[in-house]
Amino acid sequence: MLLPVAMLTRRQFASLFPAPLLAQQRRRPNLVVILSDDHHWQALGAAGNPNIRTPNLDKLAARGVRFSNAIISSSQCAPSRGILLSGQESYQTGLDSNANEAYRTFSGATVVEQLRRAGYQTNLVGKWHIQNTPKQCGFTNGPVWLSVAATPYPDPELRHGLDATTNTKTPGLTTDIFTREAVQVIEKAQQPYLLWLAYNAPHTPWTASEAFRKLYEGRNAQLAPPQHPKPTPRAPGAAAPAPKMKKKGGGPGGNRPDGMFDWETYYAVISEMDAGIGRVIDAVDRSGQWENTLILFLGDNGYLCGSKGLQGKVFAWEESIRVPFLAAGAGVKSGVVSDALVASVDVPATLLDAAGVKPGHKLAGTSIRLVLSGGRFSRDAAFSNWNDSRPEALYAGYGVEAYRVARTTEWKYILWESKKQALYQLKADPFEEKDLAEDPAHAADLKRMQARLRARMKETADPASAWL
Repeated sequence: MLLPVAMLTRRQFASLFPAPLLAQQRRRPNLVVILSDDHHWQALGAAGNPNIRTPNLDKLAARGVRFSNAIISSSQCAPSRGILLSGQESYQTGLDSNANEAYRTFSGATVVEQLRRAGYQTNLVGKWHIQNTPKQCGFTNGPVWLSVAATPYPDPELRHGLDATTNTKTPGLTTDIFTREAVQVIEKAQQPYLLWLAYNAPHTPWTASEAFRKLYEGRNAQLAPPQHPKPTPRAPGAAAPAPKMKKKGGGPGGNRPDGMFDWETYYAVISEMDAGIGRVIDAVDRSGQWENTLILFLGDNGYLCGSKGLQGKVFAWEESIRVPFLAAGAGVKSGVVSDALVASVDVPATLLDAAGVKPGHKLAGTSIRLVLSGGRFSRDAAFSNWNDSRPEALYAGYGVEAYRVARTTEWKYILWESKKQALYQLKADPFEEKDLAEDPAHAADLKRMQARLRARMKETADPASAWL
């Protein structure tokens, strides 16, 4: 006798479906977050750069979604990681610069801790660089990790195990060490698991193996990305030009003696990291869990690479805040290039959404899962900020004035703490050379971008609301 579905018991209903199908429906996806460090958004073959070799990241992009307009929510190592862990903006948590690298006003559970409570095995491999310990932030396993901002790549001093309080000299290159440990995590992990894999590449001081250096040797002048402003070389031994503005300075290394950015070494380090990421992806494939593993790859911040005469990051310019961002695996449509206005603050919301975990506190980001499956993003702007203009937060000898950025596919609005503002039409002016904030013809555009930023400030209780 056939019974209406509504009258079936749970056991009778379950008997209508094969057991493997039901088990698959009940499974929560594994989560793999891969971070690069100081990664120019165009230092990726899939981004249209024919001068760099990143076959594994390109393959990952082809198997999933590449976000062509992705930005970082705060463009420096510690605040960027603080946002990715908390799901709140740096001005909400107090972890707002490398000079303030501990949560001071955030008392909630990190996204990692929330996943741990939901039954995830939480694994850290690679760079950490915030004062709160991995264990305090919810990690249950940390085979090898870098506690400080940067380290030489060969034979680095790393911590082994979550309870490690001292660094141990570890033979090998950091990229290879982190890759090896990440592969072992995947091979041994209990499911569901989170793997937080944070490479220190391509952060200075750069070192790449000979095979990767040879890919670019002797071609530095031809290697800049297609959409990167071309700097003017200077004679060997000539002094570097003085910064044009008091508030904007140079930054960590990257220039050769001729004044050109060292694309050869920078690309070599990225290509070596790409090879490591290929090994990690192969481990996911071998585990048979590709369809049940969500993989997110993004830069922790961009890198100026000589744009506007600057190195490093922190500044509001595109090369600083724009980053490569890829997603693939569970629930992700393949072969998609999306211009959705996503930011790194959206990663925590996405991880919790994918895991079916209700956030334990109000998040500043929005889940991008709908975009990953082919839908549209609900937000029409992305936002970035720098929140520490104190003298003691000097960056490479120069203070960087606090700012807020609102960005759409066409427009970029910058508001500084001094209430100075700038407006750039990105498609027509990708190098941000023509400020239209005072142009009467664009008064309506300025007003619209101000309104977007004002709404964001209200939504996140931004103390910088008084600037606007």
